[in-house]
This record gives sequence, structure tokens and C-alpha cells, in this order.
Amino acid sequence: MSAREDYDRKTAALVGLRIEAVEYWDIHLYGEPREWDHGDWHHAVMGVGLTTSTGPVSVLWTNTFYPHGVEVFPDPMTSFLRQDEYGPENWSVTDHPEWRARTGQPITAATTHWEQIELGPGRNGYGRIVEPARTVSVPVALRLDFAAGPVWFIAGIPQQDDTPAIPDDEIVIAFTTDVMLRFGYPADPFTLT
Repeated sequence: MSAREDYDRKTAALVGLRIEAVEYWDIHLYGEPREWDHGDWHHAVMGVGLTTSTGPVSVLWTNTFYPHGVEVFPDPMTSFLRQDEYGPENWSVTDHPEWRARTGQPITAATTHWEQIELGPGRNGYGRIVEPARTVSVPVALRLDFAAGPVWFIAGIPQQDDTPAIPDDEIVIAFTTDVMLRFGYPADPFTLT
């Protein structure tokens, strides 16, 4: 099975699951205030742990296709993160109004936004081409649909203007079409509700 087929299989398996709990993961802040709630979007940093009707699901950034894409795994976040006193920490967001509105509802659709990234050609220190130019497809955002409205998981890092640099090695969650358009996604079926 190719990486793309495996990705599509894991993503399609989300349809029909019900979200029971949601937690975000980040590095330890050791008492510093955590800024994750930006109204119509959230910053989970390392990933999102979902408790579903059939077990845990993790949504995190990976380098499966090329740094950095968003990917789903049927495993708990603890499977991917070092767990010790210096490891990451998590917090529940299940009671946040955006998640509370979706808790208990089945996921009705799961779709991915793939970016085409042009690379190369690769050159060595002398400027000689050592690898030809190529294009890679990267899953930079995942949309899960619920009766209460969609949720987008984006591989990106928030910038000072409240838009994420995409793709990148953190996870941002969006709750509205307006925020997706503000983040620079086109007005197409992936972003429109």
C-alpha cells in the first residue's frame, strides 16, 4: 500500500465516528500563560488527541510526504510523544463551545487539502545539480464535517497577523470559513460550508 493510499484509508475511517473528548498537546510551559484560544481558531501546537466512539485518534503534523503535513492516526497522542517530566503536556478542550457543539455528533465527511510544493533542483556546495527539480503533494489541511459545522486541522504556525505559515510543524484548528479564507485558502468546496 502506498503512503497516499494509507493516508486516504486512515482519513476515510473517521467518517461515522463520534467525538467524545478533545485534548490539545504542547510543550511544558512551566506556569507561563498558554495562548491557544483565538476565538474562531485554536493553536494546539504538537497535535490533537480525539477520544472517539471506537477509541483514540491523533491528528498531528508529520513528514510522511514532505515536511510538514497533517495526518491522522488511530492511536493515542502518547504513542508519538515522549512521556516524562520534561515531555509535552495536554489539556482538555472538550468543554470549549466550538468542541461542545460537535461532541457526540458523527463525522459526516473527511476531506484533505493537498498543496503541490515545487522543490529543487538540489545543488551541492559547488552549485552543481545533484537532484532534479520535483513536485511533492503534501496534505496541509484536513476538514472534518459535523452537523454543527466543519473543523479544519492545519499544519501551520500562527504568525503575528493571526495567519499561519503553511505548511509548518505545528497544528492549528479553524472553525469557520472566514478564518480559512483569512488564512489564504481559496473559496472552494474545501473551505466553504
